[in-house]
Amino acid sequence: MTTRFTIPLAGLALAAICLTASAAARRPAGQWAYFHFDGRSFSAGQPEKGTPFVAVRDGVLPQVLTRSVDSEAVQLPSGSGAVAGICYVSASGGKLKPGPGYLPVSGLQVRISSGGKVLATVLSDDHGYFVAELPAGSYRVSARESVEVKVEQGNTTLVPLRVGKRMVD
Repeated sequence: MTTRFTIPLAGLALAAICLTASAAARRPAGQWAYFHFDGRSFSAGQPEKGTPFVAVRDGVLPQVLTRSVDSEAVQLPSGSGAVAGICYVSASGGKLKPGPGYLPVSGLQVRISSGGKVLATVLSDDHGYFVAELPAGSYRVSARESVEVKVEQGNTTLVPLRVGKRMVD
């Protein structure tokens, strides 16, 4: 075979491989995706056994779990999305035992506002996580600190909300 045919054929094979890999990496519609907090941000996948994580699915209210999803999914109302997040204190240092680098803050009041008006208030759970259903739009999520988030219809926005810092010797 001449190089005139080999190079385009190799390019076509490479394009087919890339498209196949891209399609395989996408989550099929209707399946749960899992995210855990690693101390700085949310990472895809379930953490070690017994550690809480967020289960997300398009068009469904997210769930905070410690094992695989086994409950009924709650559909999001038309035109709305969701915010799921964690309130935490970043922790560093410590001679005795290295930790996860953060401490979850439970029972913290999280305010969700838009245009200076508070639209929702939720409490963080025992693991520091919170969940809220909201109409699509831009919001400020705040506790001791605040972040700006955009909520899209049918989707969940993950929000790490650092509410303090703790230095340990």
